[in-house]
Amino acid sequence: MKKKATSYLHVSALQITVISLLAVFLTLSGAPAQNGLEKNIALQSAQQENLTPPVGLKPVEQEAWLAMAQRQRKTAIMDDPSWTATGSLITARNNHTATVLHSGKVLVAGGFNGPVLRSAELYDPAAGTWTVTGRPGNARAGHTATLLPSGKVLVAGGAGSGKGFLNSAELYDPASGTWTAAGRLATARGYHTATLLPSGEVLVAGGVNGSYLSSAELFDPATRTWTTTGSLGTGRSSHTATLLPSGKVLVAGGEYPVLHSAELSDPATRTWTATGSLGFARSRHTATLLPSGQVLVAGGLNSTAALNSAELYDPAAGTWTTTGELGDARYEDTATLLPSGKVLVAFGVSNSSRPLSSAELYDPATGTWTATASGTGRYDHTATLLPSGKVLVAGGYRNLPLSSAEGYTP
Repeated sequence: MKKKATSYLHVSALQITVISLLAVFLTLSGAPAQNGLEKNIALQSAQQENLTPPVGLKPVEQEAWLAMAQRQRKTAIMDDPSWTATGSLITARNNHTATVLHSGKVLVAGGFNGPVLRSAELYDPAAGTWTVTGRPGNARAGHTATLLPSGKVLVAGGAGSGKGFLNSAELYDPASGTWTAAGRLATARGYHTATLLPSGEVLVAGGVNGSYLSSAELFDPATRTWTTTGSLGTGRSSHTATLLPSGKVLVAGGEYPVLHSAELSDPATRTWTATGSLGFARSRHTATLLPSGQVLVAGGLNSTAALNSAELYDPAAGTWTTTGELGDARYEDTATLLPSGKVLVAFGVSNSSRPLSSAELYDPATGTWTATASGTGRYDHTATLLPSGKVLVAGGYRNLPLSSAEGYTP
């Protein structure tokens, strides 16, 4: 990984000579000259970036120096992915949810901090700060949060403040900052999945509640009601669910025992069918829909150890193929599809049960992983792609629940 270039701020005599020759070349080659307004804009931009030409340069040489310095700074930033601390959560938490709202703000809800939390916060990317928002009706952790087309957020199930799991659901309205009840699931559950379907309905599948659940339910935002739908072939929790371009939903892995199997839900028939099995049984892994339409599954936990393996699911063939291995075996990490089409996997738990500070990038073009900048070791956190293209990581666990948050700049 390249270090950010700063040496161009201290220019030697030889560099000045080179820059002078460059300026002369640009002048003689008929390069478009800047008018007065363009020069003022360029100068103001340079001043805002704290760029100051060396003493003794002629005006044309100063312009060439500033242009080069600005290009180098931009290149240095682009070539140097990094994690930067941002405002801390008001309440430390892990096993929470994080959802990007239509406004670009991020809603964090619930989680653990010793007790189960009944609180929610909003992150403002422009200010880099968190503020308290409306208090949910129930404390919950291990729940799901789904952004609806209306802009509201559906939160469902999870572990409650007692010993059991919840069948309650709530809707968060960003316009008012308040929560309202959204019906009750037929079956209380936690560590399930929730997937927004093209119809606008939300499919909740699997989870745990004393036993590993095969049941599934649909939420209708128009009526705020839940109805049961076809059941999974195998009960599971801590699995993944991915909406495919076809509108079907791929469920893969999970526990218990740790599973190889995968299934497809067809919303048109409301039934599940088996599809190709994973090459490696895994739970607490990640699954990411790639621009190609394939699904990348990475890491996770098998019955004995964290995994560094990764696999690709081809919806057309219904089969899995192995792809490049992660540099670090990990589970309870996060995976985020970046605007570049690469996938950022961050942090998690290692085979030695220690929180990982490492992060890696998967390139679908080559099927390989490369290390990227390291951050703060944590697991059971959230990672959210912001409209700016940065990734916000918040909370998690490292000896105790964390309040810290940091942003990844690709």
